[in-house]
Amino acid sequence: MNFKYKDYYAILGVPRNATEKEIKQAYRRLARKYHPDVNPGDKSAEEKFKEISEAYEVLSDPEKRAKYDQYGEMWKYYSEQQQQQPGGFSGGGGWQDLRDFGFGGLGDLFATLFGDAFGRSRTAEADFDTVFGASLDVEYPIEVSLEEAYTGATKTLSVTLQDTCPQCGGTGAARTRSGYFTMGQVCSNCHGRGTVPRSKRLEVRIPAGVQDGSKIRLAGEGLTGRGGQRGDLYLIVRMRPHPTFERKGDDLYVDVDIPYTTAALGGEVRVPTLKGSVTMKVPAGTQSGQVFRLAGQGMPRLKGGGYGDLYARARITVPRTLTTRERELLQQLAQLHGTATTTRV
Repeated sequence: MNFKYKDYYAILGVPRNATEKEIKQAYRRLARKYHPDVNPGDKSAEEKFKEISEAYEVLSDPEKRAKYDQYGEMWKYYSEQQQQQPGGFSGGGGWQDLRDFGFGGLGDLFATLFGDAFGRSRTAEADFDTVFGASLDVEYPIEVSLEEAYTGATKTLSVTLQDTCPQCGGTGAARTRSGYFTMGQVCSNCHGRGTVPRSKRLEVRIPAGVQDGSKIRLAGEGLTGRGGQRGDLYLIVRMRPHPTFERKGDDLYVDVDIPYTTAALGGEVRVPTLKGSVTMKVPAGTQSGQVFRLAGQGMPRLKGGGYGDLYARARITVPRTLTTRERELLQQLAQLHGTATTTRV
């Protein structure tokens, strides 16, 4: 049995106390951005769309949302168990008070019922831990600018996770001083939810060359399991759009304004890069939309070393106003090419 925690609130970018209207607005905004029809052939956008649809399906339904808030992504499992065992894990006619059996906890009960293999087997113990909120891996989004991805950076991130309640071990049931579960009463610390919010500030090293969707693993920063064991936290990189550059893999694209005279006669222009502008030669007769490759001026490669390329797209500029002399010269040029027109000033 393998549960992987997903924070549906973080996926939609809304707080845990978001209203139904805020959840719907967030979903519609993200759905428009990642819908497969808008991103044909983009597998990452397709997966993102499935993810936000899954989150919206749960959070838009009051009953499902309440169960998710109580049990996290294991809400389906607990719901099935509650249907099979009336009263579920919270008592009320389902499981009898474990004190009646004389056991110190669910682990002792399971070990007795299923023998030593369940109590000590690594596989069985891992399944037991997972069911009752033990060490789980967590995915959490982190926004990274293009400049940070270019140079690498250290970011401080505040993370809040719905972690296993340390008082009840994720069962939601109250415990006596001697450690026995009281299944008819809820835990006073988590109020029966089995989880409590755990906030932490983390310093994260962003390696140079990360791309949208890259995963950064922080070992031991996930959810808490039995015995204090922790899963891992995986930060999912979300690249912030840049006003100047467009990124495609390790390559960058940028539009460069070229005066029409330089495009016609040839010359030089300055091209922006992420480490400062460089000079690019423009051949005579350059056309608008023509692309020039500047080798090694793109993004650093995350694996293998080196850099991608920068592609400069020519955007020919024409002055909006002309002096009298400029207009005369252009008229003469037009006459030479047989395209002269009569223009009244």
